This record gives sequence, C-alpha cells and structure tokens, in this order.
Amino acid sequence: MSDDAAPPAPSVEAPDGWIETASTTERLFSVTKVTVTATTVVYEDERLRSQDGGAFRRFVFASRLRLRPSTKPSKPLTKLVTSRAKAGFADRLADRGMRDVDVRETRRFRVDGTDATLVGYDAACEVAGTDLAVDGWVAIWPDDDGDYFVAGGAYPTRVLDGDSSQALEPNRYRDDLFSILRSVR
Repeated sequence: MSDDAAPPAPSVEAPDGWIETASTTERLFSVTKVTVTATTVVYEDERLRSQDGGAFRRFVFASRLRLRPSTKPSKPLTKLVTSRAKAGFADRLADRGMRDVDVRETRRFRVDGTDATLVGYDAACEVAGTDLAVDGWVAIWPDDDGDYFVAGGAYPTRVLDGDSSQALEPNRYRDDLFSILRSVR
C-alpha cells in the first residue's frame, strides 16, 4: 500500500434493518506537514423510516482517519483529532436538520479494549410538523496501527411539540447505537 492510499472503510456490524446509505473518502484537513484523510460509511435504520413515513432518519456513521506521514497516536494528536471530530459531528447534525445542538457530556467509553472519548449532544429537529428531542453521540479513539476511528449517530428521544402518538424507544435506540459503536473496527 502506498503512503498516499486512502484508508479502508471501517468494518461496522449493523443490525438487521439498517442499510448503508453512503460511503465516502475525503481529505479532512492538513496541519503543517500532516494530512488527514477519512473513509466514512453511513447507515440508516430503514425500519424506523418506514414506521414514521420516512420522516426521521436514525443514523450511525463510522470513519477511519489516516494520518500521513504515519505517526503513532499521542496525547496532543488525539486531542487535535477529538476537537476536530466533535466540531465535525455537530456540523453533521446540523446538516441533517438538527438545531440547538449542544454538548451535554464527555466521558470514557470502552471500544475493543481501548478507551474512547464519548461525547453526548442534545439537539432538536422538526419532522413532518412534529418537534422531536434528539440525542447524538460521537466516539473517538486511536487504533493500534496509527489510524483513528470516529463513530457516532443520533436518534429521537421524545416529542417536544406536535403528534405525540409516535412510539419512540430511546433506551433501545441508545443501546443499539452503543452496540454498533463498539462493533467498529
């Protein structure tokens, strides 16, 4: 593999009913002499979309970030990647129609024996005339080979205003998301 090769897509164990909706490779940023390229896959819960008329798209994504020239993870590098990933995730939520996106908490999260930084977000969105509260989560961790993983997603938690007949299962949605995050390799 050449030094300029794009990183392979991360492996994601998506449950039945989830479909891959996008796969991209892009150069994220360059800092001094370091270039960061990411390959990202996005999955959506097709069952939830069909239950609510296709309105809310519960999603999960996983990215493998490759730094060139290759370097071992370090605290300053991990801090830089985490900072950029948090901002990128907030932008991703906004791009999906979320508003009032705020960081709620930051904590440790175990992924395959590695400590990841897990960041929780509160947000809201309007779907077909119904205002929903949304939880978003993003995890960032280094891989043994020098790459980084960034994975996250969002799901509705409750109806804020509008049609309250929607049957939301936020605890199950959260468990599903965390299970998927832990599957990323």
